[in-house]
Amino acid sequence: MKFVEQLFVTLIVYLVSQDCSSDAKRLPSFVKTCSRKEPDLAKCLLESMVPSVKPHLPVGIPKMKIPALEPLVIPNLEINRKNEALDLKLKLRDIKAYGGTNFVVKNLKVSYDKVSAEGTIILPLIHTTCEYDINGRILVLPLRGKGIFNGNITNIKADLSGTGELTTDKKGRSIAQIKTVNVKLRIGDATGTATNIDNDRNNERITETAVQFYTNNRRQILDIATPIAEEIATEFIIQFGNQILGAVLLDEILPDN
Repeated sequence: MKFVEQLFVTLIVYLVSQDCSSDAKRLPSFVKTCSRKEPDLAKCLLESMVPSVKPHLPVGIPKMKIPALEPLVIPNLEINRKNEALDLKLKLRDIKAYGGTNFVVKNLKVSYDKVSAEGTIILPLIHTTCEYDINGRILVLPLRGKGIFNGNITNIKADLSGTGELTTDKKGRSIAQIKTVNVKLRIGDATGTATNIDNDRNNERITETAVQFYTNNRRQILDIATPIAEEIATEFIIQFGNQILGAVLLDEILPDN
């Protein structure tokens, strides 16, 4: 699930580039804006705005409520899912994701009138670390233990689409909010190590068996996990995306000129 946070990061940059929002301070001087009347708004965003923002993402952009992204830090994440292939209770703590600012946006389409956007984001490599507490099973394999995870997720492709709505804040200023987001993920590969720290030899053996099973069945397990990651990513993007979109007025980032 660690790549979910990274996916959120890249989509927020993407969405901040199209609509914006509310109670805001002035935009940072380095941000290059695009007129909402641009004949090719997507091209302006990709060639002007996104390149002006991207170099600042590692340390964050406080005025736009974008946190430091190298690494992106998520204090806690809980996952509880149960279906035929999976019965999982997973708690992750102190998640750190590195590499998210190396994203590439392709096939971007933006409609100001419809308040919608779609595109593809490519992430070559995400390195993640976290503490985990897991209990459950995947397929017939038990999963149990507490420990430290270190891993690499490579060749992530995210097809994204979203709709929004134009509204006003309490002062009558134009803002935008995210209404719907659809995320389709394809993960090239994911490898890593899990080190048990609960001093339970039985759990340690379970972890070793699970790692070996995953190594031998990576594609199948990634395919099982992907829909859960998509669901979490969608919820995450809407919640935190609207917070970020609320940091800049629509007329500032997409002026009417």
